[in-house]
Amino acid sequence: MKKVLLGTSALLGVGLLAGTAQASDGVKLSLGGYITNQFGVAFDDDSEGEAGDDVNAVGVGTDAEIYFTGSVTLDNGITVGARFDLEGGDEDGDQIDQAYAYFKGGFGDFRIGSQAGVAGNMYMLPPGSTANFGPYSPNTTGSLVSPGSFDPEGMLTGQDKSQKLAYYSPTWAGFSFGLSFTPNDDEKDYNGGDNADGSWRAASGAGDADNNVAVGVHYDLEGDGWGLSLGGAAYFEGDVQEKAEADDEQNGYNAGINVSFGGLTLGVAGTYLDDLNGSGEDGFSIGTGLSYNVDAWTVGAGWAHSEGEVADLEDRVIDRVGVTGSYAMGPGIDLDAGIFYTWADADENDVDSDGDETFIDGYDSLEFSVGSSIKF
Repeated sequence: MKKVLLGTSALLGVGLLAGTAQASDGVKLSLGGYITNQFGVAFDDDSEGEAGDDVNAVGVGTDAEIYFTGSVTLDNGITVGARFDLEGGDEDGDQIDQAYAYFKGGFGDFRIGSQAGVAGNMYMLPPGSTANFGPYSPNTTGSLVSPGSFDPEGMLTGQDKSQKLAYYSPTWAGFSFGLSFTPNDDEKDYNGGDNADGSWRAASGAGDADNNVAVGVHYDLEGDGWGLSLGGAAYFEGDVQEKAEADDEQNGYNAGINVSFGGLTLGVAGTYLDDLNGSGEDGFSIGTGLSYNVDAWTVGAGWAHSEGEVADLEDRVIDRVGVTGSYAMGPGIDLDAGIFYTWADADENDVDSDGDETFIDGYDSLEFSVGSSIKF
């Protein structure tokens, strides 16, 4: 999952990172980006035929992007800009992560192009994660199973950051909302014979979902030494094309609340996914956690739990607990670490996408990880 860990309203300003130029200058592009690195070791069930068999216990990971951003404020007060994200790795040929234009003013923020949807930007997570590691929706994990993402949109779409329209409202007395529309959830650059440079109509293949809608709502309140953040997000698929196992449309729902008292933050959030693995095979995740910040140090802890119905399985249950720590070395430069224990059970042996048994039933894993995050 290559997203910022906390899918809260702080993400609503993404794409507005560059300094605003004067109207007479036109749009000027600026550079930004990030690179995260991880190193870890995991101890899990690695005997012959078990999930950890033939999987290296030690690993190194990297995630990186370069942002090209720019904007200009016109004489009428409207800010016009654009953002392009270039992946630091090939990403299987998907070099551009997102590319969209935006128009921002007192009316809110309107965006058009390849981008994450409103539900993917506004879903709620509990505290307790770092830039690299977390009990829920981690960017990276040493365990071979995880409670999964709490993002109700990212879990259901066929293509990350497909073409869409998105709108984010201004904030009124702490309240804000968002709405996005995706014509086809499997179209990002229209390179599958769709001829994007000559047509804006995407080809709709088997299993694609057309005319999808996402919504998000937030309420944030800052008191004297305390704060409250609550919200939710939902994703609704439109028409699913010739889906092999069923014609049912998938939907996802998320809600959560975080409260803070000084440097201490507590929270809980959950996500329900309708027909996640096929008709009548739903899934849900719930998590709770805390974090405490003192100067440059932040420590956290959390627990996540998920249950899902899969073909030939009554239930697949995954739990994950962990503690995290991070140290801010300087502006945009963090070191972090995490210790996690994950365990899973199923009524029968689970299978992977190729139909091979992965023996998830009774699986457990203990992992130790360290990492860094550099933003520029």
